Amino acid sequence: MHVPEISERYGLLLEAYLRGCGQHRVQLARQDELQQRFIHCANYIKQFKADERLAVLREELAKIQFPPQGVSIPLNPRIEVVGIKIDKCKYMDSKKLPLWLVFQNADPKGADPYVIFKSGDDLRQDMLTLQMIRIMDKIWKKANLDLKLIPYGCISTGNEVGMIEVVLNAVTTAGITKTAGGAAAAFKEDPIANWLRDNNPTEAEYRHAVEQFILSCAGYCVATYVLGIGDRHNDNIMCTRDGRLFHIDFGSFVFYQFVKLT
Repeated sequence: MHVPEISERYGLLLEAYLRGCGQHRVQLARQDELQQRFIHCANYIKQFKADERLAVLREELAKIQFPPQGVSIPLNPRIEVVGIKIDKCKYMDSKKLPLWLVFQNADPKGADPYVIFKSGDDLRQDMLTLQMIRIMDKIWKKANLDLKLIPYGCISTGNEVGMIEVVLNAVTTAGITKTAGGAAAAFKEDPIANWLRDNNPTEAEYRHAVEQFILSCAGYCVATYVLGIGDRHNDNIMCTRDGRLFHIDFGSFVFYQFVKLT
């Protein structure tokens, strides 16, 4: 809708959908209202100094009123939330200052969703990449080859606005090497092995973690090569505590350029 050349066409599609979607339109309106509040919070904290931002963010988030019947989150419409756990929310230190949000699940027995909310980043390319990785994962599993991939959730909900699922119990490989001795540890052979052993104390747990690391490393090597994903460094490669390696941040890859040229 924000691109003038095609806004009229997409406006007609949007109108047709809203006229035909029935009560779902009410849910979409609630989601959009909630998103506008998050956009305000994300943009508002940028004008404050670093030592003031967290307090300002939590103060602004506390003003958000959720409908008593709850609202589904765009990342997974099957999950409804009734509030935010303010004390667990924060902002992240990357350039666009994305928000780390922890919602309160409407189901008391359900896990609380952790979401990264981005305002100022185009997530459509990340969505496409993760969809391709998800397809590869399904093809491999159909051939009885589970490479332990983690195609986490990602959705673009507007012009340079969207949400990313947080993979819990995972750290970047940069974080692993930092705790192992700083930048010089990146050239050592054992920081990741030592980190896996620390998080998997028994021999059986450690062997399982190593197996998962090998499988996931192989899977992502193939996936990132085939898709031509660039800008790979140890800040956008992560590892879970049980050994599953996965890639994040797909803002730079050559697959799109190849498709465009052909």
